Amino acid sequence: MKTLNTTKMAVAAGMAMGLASLATAGPLVTFTYTNLSGRYAYNAIGDTGQFNASAVSNGALQTDGSVSLVPNPGAGTAVFNAGFTSRTIASFDIDISFFNRVGNMASGNGSFTARDTVGNTLVGQLAGDWVMFGGAVFFNGAIRGAMLYSYTGNPMFTGETGSWNMGQPMALQPLDGSIVQIHLSEPVNSNMNADFREISVGVAGQLVPTPASMALLGLGGLIATRRRR
Repeated sequence: MKTLNTTKMAVAAGMAMGLASLATAGPLVTFTYTNLSGRYAYNAIGDTGQFNASAVSNGALQTDGSVSLVPNPGAGTAVFNAGFTSRTIASFDIDISFFNRVGNMASGNGSFTARDTVGNTLVGQLAGDWVMFGGAVFFNGAIRGAMLYSYTGNPMFTGETGSWNMGQPMALQPLDGSIVQIHLSEPVNSNMNADFREISVGVAGQLVPTPASMALLGLGGLIATRRRR
């Protein structure tokens, strides 16, 4: 089984291309998770499927990740170390459908949920395209209506190390953005035409305020500083 320790740069490169159109707005929140456990259920009737990936601590798959408030990098990063699901209530899940295949591309809709170590969550809806080539499968999509929720009354999105105050992005909700997801498998199923499970998956995305929320608060823009790990 392959893990994604050697593919983080590929995820970052794909993310940079997929998010280029958002550069003028400036990112507000970014997130990255690697070594998620990916599963896919294929339906030959209609050539459709359903993809899911979750954070795990299971043998070779030890998920790690981070969620950052970009205008305040460093101190504004919640870090989840490898295998964090075995130690905390934090989690990450993503679900994406597969339909309307045309050549090496298909459409997909879905959602994601990121939970921190104290129960706060970041959720969002996805819509975009699957791209299959070179033995790899990518999902490049838009995030719509992303929301942060503080179920515990604790306004800090908290990792195993580091945290950041959710007040600023919550004041600008809902948030939009883009996401890039890559999965690698061995043996490779680069056609998405058969079931698979326990495939290492990496996810990266970033969020910006919607135009409506920015106009509401009279914001001219946000600092476009990227988080660096």
